[in-house]
Amino acid sequence: MKMLEIGVCDDDHLLLWEMEKYLLELGYETGVNLEVDTYADGEEIVRAVMKGKRFDIIYMDIEMQNLSGMCAAKRIREMDRAVQLVFVTSHESYMKEAFLVTPIGFLVKPLDKSEFTDMFNHILRMIGTEDQFYRFRYDRSDYKILLKEVVYFESKGRMTEIVWEGGRYRLYKNLEAIEEELRSQKMRFVRIHKSYLVNYWHISRFSADIVELMDGMCLPVSRSRRKEVEVNLYEAMDWCHV
Repeated sequence: MKMLEIGVCDDDHLLLWEMEKYLLELGYETGVNLEVDTYADGEEIVRAVMKGKRFDIIYMDIEMQNLSGMCAAKRIREMDRAVQLVFVTSHESYMKEAFLVTPIGFLVKPLDKSEFTDMFNHILRMIGTEDQFYRFRYDRSDYKILLKEVVYFESKGRMTEIVWEGGRYRLYKNLEAIEEELRSQKMRFVRIHKSYLVNYWHISRFSADIVELMDGMCLPVSRSRRKEVEVNLYEAMDWCHV
């Protein structure tokens, strides 16, 4: 695995030091080379990203003076779709707003080292599976596309259309079979409707009856699935309850 670039942003200097210490210890224990940059406010880390700094992981305090962590994360997400964001907070009331920046999870203060470790190890597994492919046959040829580039699958009768960042394909397989195939993958897909299976990482927001994708397109959430969709979306965030 390449060296991990990690940013930690918190206006509590003691907590900033604590997270840096945990990360360096985890890097040593797991044998992962990592570099940790610390920032005392949201403006600092946003400026760093604007100047070309790229992070694999950012731990972001939500409640900060000057620029809040949520606002900083939104600005960073506009510049970098790939970074894994972890929110650190004293409250649990930010989950719905947080979908705008697709975090990988939350840590609630005061930090628990075992929860912090679990989150770090989960992110390592996610990073290690980012290059997973979906393989299929289309027009008598074999294809593979990166799962992270798949936006959604749409049922078209006995066929399913794959909508991905590079275009569209159709294959002779029903949506139920594809959903079952993807259960073993780390990349999370959520069934929002009998006709749609959506990649969580391409969802920018959701409400009771729609999910909005990063490109602004809206897809319907079926009434019978609303509660299930909400639960699955929260689970996809890997909410880390402390």
